Amino acid sequence: MNKQTQFLTQLLQAPSVSGYEDEAAKVFLNYVEPFAYLTEVDVLNNTYAYVGNPKAQTTVMVEAHIDEIGFQVLYISKEGFLYVRKNGGVDLCCIPGSQVQVLANDGTVIPGVIGKKPIHLISADDRKKAPELDALWVDTGLSEQEVRQRISVGDPVCFAPNVMMLGEHKITSKGLDDKIGVYVVAETLRRLSRKKLNVKVCGVASSQEEVGCRGAVVGSAKLDPDYAISLDVTFATDVPDCQARKHGEIVLGKGVVITKHLDSHRKFAQMAQKVAQEHMILHQLSANNSATGGTNASKIQLSNKGVRSLLLSIPNRYMHTPAEVCDMRDVDAAVELIVAMVEGLSKC
Repeated sequence: MNKQTQFLTQLLQAPSVSGYEDEAAKVFLNYVEPFAYLTEVDVLNNTYAYVGNPKAQTTVMVEAHIDEIGFQVLYISKEGFLYVRKNGGVDLCCIPGSQVQVLANDGTVIPGVIGKKPIHLISADDRKKAPELDALWVDTGLSEQEVRQRISVGDPVCFAPNVMMLGEHKITSKGLDDKIGVYVVAETLRRLSRKKLNVKVCGVASSQEEVGCRGAVVGSAKLDPDYAISLDVTFATDVPDCQARKHGEIVLGKGVVITKHLDSHRKFAQMAQKVAQEHMILHQLSANNSATGGTNASKIQLSNKGVRSLLLSIPNRYMHTPAEVCDMRDVDAAVELIVAMVEGLSKC
């Protein structure tokens, strides 16, 4: 296992429910510190790493959110079961029977499973419906006394680590949204650190995107960048019953997605497309308006007096479930494109 693969695996395994990104942020920092000239963390737990020319007049922000969907403990029953609320848009159809981890207030990680009433005891009509969250619970196997001693209302709950390769190129895991983007940011910084640049580049692993893009608001206000490239995932439409004429054609393994809707500055998106063509980088185009306003790019572009922003995306199957799927060829293409774009901006 090389350092890049080890980093991605550690990043995906680290818990980072929105608002509780500390462990994943440490993994990011440990990886980028050897080649960044400066790293820092702000009050919202955004994590910054700088490469390039620290005295340059032009700042390029390369950003992806490090938080993942999950839960927080809302109530502890007299039997010691945990009832939770969502942190982010969890797909409730997919979570019964999932293995989870409670990040307990004593600093330990407590395993559990998401339980529900057995299908044998559910009416025929109810079997056809998605469960309500208050009909599900986390079972840690501990007694009520042990639960109350170790777990508190407000403690975060994340899906258990489950990183696995599917075939030669595809990776599946919880939290690929958007730790795969954070991996792109880190790899981009590593490659750019070897080059002589006339721009300052700040890579940001931002917090709390899944609950309102909060970290991006603070991070872009802090940096006041001239250009911002935001990495996120987007819906792959290469699955059954997902019509391209309605959602666009986005396929795993066919390259990074250049987003050409209003979250991206028109000329910056055109530049990305031109660079991808010139360097023969695998890429796809998207104008899917269902994503407009839903990512950090939409907040960054409105920061201060306005920022030339660009949303680049990694195709993702089964988004917001515990088993998302991405293709590493798309990831590599994203890194190649951003490196080439930053080099182009450095020559301006």
